[in-house]
Amino acid sequence: VDIYVPGNQAAAYAEAMDEFYSNIEMPEGVSVSLVRYFYRPQDLKATHSIVFAGPVDGIIELRQIRSGENYEAFYDDLNALDSKVVSNSAGQSLIRVNTDAERGNWAQAWQWQVDDQTIFATAFAELMGSFKSVETYVALGAITQGVSRDGESHYIYSNQGSFADNLNGGPQNQPEFEAFEKFGNTIAPISTFLGTRTEVTIKTWQ
Repeated sequence: VDIYVPGNQAAAYAEAMDEFYSNIEMPEGVSVSLVRYFYRPQDLKATHSIVFAGPVDGIIELRQIRSGENYEAFYDDLNALDSKVVSNSAGQSLIRVNTDAERGNWAQAWQWQVDDQTIFATAFAELMGSFKSVETYVALGAITQGVSRDGESHYIYSNQGSFADNLNGGPQNQPEFEAFEKFGNTIAPISTFLGTRTEVTIKTWQ
């Protein structure tokens, strides 16, 4: 859920979320994260995003928990602010790499409109097989609901440990540069690149 929160109300928004999500029992395997966009394209109006992750059954259970007097009070706290929902979308991971890696607070996402998922996914798998320097969590995912007018259908998400890790990402040697170039040449005829976003996790509840 992408949201716009005025800068002078960001701390109050995070406090309201913490008050609610710290006092409920989260379903097994489910997490809720509040993230702030650090780098974003000019046309992206959202400043933050609320990310719900986990198994389908758990997400459904969480939706049932998000009701009653406590949730109404939480909503009243949010309604007192000048925040607003900008967009709402859902998706799923198709290929995940380094799933056991420790997650950092920084992450970057690249978005595409993809015409041939099979070619794109195969190229991604080959790329990651060549990137031996990548030790962090990386995933290729598909947007299944809430697709934008730009047609964003797929994304690559890369988690990084720190701001320095974020700045130092990308190919680290000649074989990786060549693999990255091959990936770009392979997906160019069947996809349209739509941009990137860099985010910082404020807090995760799980």
